[in-house]
Amino acid sequence: MKYSVNNYVGAFIGASKKTSYEEAADGLIKLLKKTGDIKHSKKIVEAIHKKLVNEKGGKWMNIEVARELVLKKEAFKHKFSEKDHVGFRINPELVAGVRITINGEGELNNTLQNKLNKLFK
Repeated sequence: MKYSVNNYVGAFIGASKKTSYEEAADGLIKLLKKTGDIKHSKKIVEAIHKKLVNEKGGKWMNIEVARELVLKKEAFKHKFSEKDHVGFRINPELVAGVRITINGEGELNNTLQNKLNKLFK
């Protein structure tokens, strides 16, 4: 990558304060194409989204479950603020349970794998 993800995030946030999000996004896409970093656009856009959520006082939540049956999005969504971003993902590697990550730092790990790891330490 020619520039770091944080550089792109900072450039987008700075541009969006001077103009609309649409114009800032157009400028970002042009820059990514010019630098050849368009292949990293998913990671960059997610970092921008996280920054915007955090600036508005929200939290970035990732909820992972083992199976579709366990995942009841409506039951989880009302537990969090409207400012929060809540992402859901099915992760068959978990076997059973749920793992919730907050802002990429704090984690509530109530998975079978985690319990087995603690049991056999």
